[in-house]
Amino acid sequence: MIDFTILGYFVFFSWFTRRSSAIDTWCGKAYQHGDREVIPGGRIGPAQTSPIQLIDVAIRPRMSFYLAGEKIGSFIVDTTASRVHGQAWDVHPAMNDQSDLHAGTIQAAKGDDDQTLIVKVTHRQSGIEIIPHATVRFNETGKEFVFSTETFDVSHAPQTVTLELTHADGRMFRAATGLYYLPNPRPTQSITRIDSLHGVLLVRSNGPTWETIFPYSFYLSGAWLASDPGNLKRFKDLGFNVLHIVPGGAGIGYDLDQLDTWFDEAEKSGLWIMYDMRGTYQNTGYVRSQVERYKTRRNMLLYYTADEPDGHEDDPDAPSKSYAFIKSLDPYHPISLCLNCQNYYFQKYSAGTDIILADVYPIGTNTSHSTKYQTPCNDTYGDCGCDNCITNPTSPALANIPSRLKLWSSFRAQLGLPHKPIWSVPQAFTQQDFWTRTPSPQEIVAMILLSLNHGAKGVVMWLFPTAGEIVGVASKFSKIVLAREGLGAFVSVAQAMAVPVSGAESVDAAMWRVGNRMMVTAVNAGEERVQGEI
Repeated sequence: MIDFTILGYFVFFSWFTRRSSAIDTWCGKAYQHGDREVIPGGRIGPAQTSPIQLIDVAIRPRMSFYLAGEKIGSFIVDTTASRVHGQAWDVHPAMNDQSDLHAGTIQAAKGDDDQTLIVKVTHRQSGIEIIPHATVRFNETGKEFVFSTETFDVSHAPQTVTLELTHADGRMFRAATGLYYLPNPRPTQSITRIDSLHGVLLVRSNGPTWETIFPYSFYLSGAWLASDPGNLKRFKDLGFNVLHIVPGGAGIGYDLDQLDTWFDEAEKSGLWIMYDMRGTYQNTGYVRSQVERYKTRRNMLLYYTADEPDGHEDDPDAPSKSYAFIKSLDPYHPISLCLNCQNYYFQKYSAGTDIILADVYPIGTNTSHSTKYQTPCNDTYGDCGCDNCITNPTSPALANIPSRLKLWSSFRAQLGLPHKPIWSVPQAFTQQDFWTRTPSPQEIVAMILLSLNHGAKGVVMWLFPTAGEIVGVASKFSKIVLAREGLGAFVSVAQAMAVPVSGAESVDAAMWRVGNRMMVTAVNAGEERVQGEI
């Protein structure tokens, strides 16, 4: 039996305060021994649920953009049953009791036909209906509707599309979205777009065919690459498909001539570029020079702007400003950033990206007492290396990974935020700072699988080079993830669905269904051995 719990959140609004020169903070919390407590702002906290049934209506293009010459596109429509976000849905009074809101048990007052809604999608600029008289049902998600692009002008500006859903009794529900119908770029460059139905990347380079990419790799030390001309080939031969070089030093942080050489070699070997601008993303001059230099490369995959801006407490609007500027220079590649805090200006920081990376590092750290700063760690004080993580006999360390991803997903549902893919940054580094030990090979695999079980659409581990046993298991696991019929192939074309597990609370299971095939994973997040039938 599946027990569904509906969680709601709302935003506590407060003024963003830059850190005091006298107090060091991380995720808005003081962490140095002897410093006074600073109450973090920007929290998304518990909200009262609606006493009546709501319908959360949303529409989005399936692709993050379409290109001139593409004749057909599609929209994704959701009519999600909710208690925390949306418009009132007229249902039987008995449904006002939250305990009756279970999947598959939602019943309308007048029977099954009362859940049908007439769909009308209109191109606002021209007033032309592009999807007339289709239907969708209450509490349906991921419903796809095909349309012709002939109504749309080729432009770098988004064009507004409106959705009207009409019930037989006259009730109407509305939503809107923007669609990009871009001119074709030069034929020699790569193009990357996001399939919002499945949350994956589609890449086109050297021809008209789109290729699905499941990113599986490491953040990579440039110093290690520079230490031996053969290292880039060695990295590729380990089975990874993305080159994410971490900048070092002041300014751009790269020797650009050296970087050009590495990128040329990466193109020949089949590595895609994830270009990191963490140190310069707020400087438009630096950003312009880097984007203009690399946007037309054949193996450019995406940009990476802010690294843990919530921890460092960058201006919460900085990622969005950088995002808009980069898109004005290059609308053909997505933008990513990595968030470290559990719940610190999440809505603001996540607004400035297409893809959110999550670095949750729970292995070998004391989550209640900072061994580095000798202070307590709690909701309002301290830094233990894993923000607001909980590790105790009833909550194993690895459980913090699905907990974080589920929490962020609930934020999206509560606030009506856009669908954005989440990638995982597993803890793959050796003992240091807060972390008293190196993750085991089994824990590396568990972290990857737990992330995928809870919706992650990419894996970029921190940091290479690392311990030999971690490199070994990550390399071996690449064959499982990136094989033609491997795990990545299922994750790329289907959403993870939770599988109920009885008798073993520490086991986390999920499944992906594609046609008549199914992939099932089961992960023991605990430290005790578990045996049982699947």
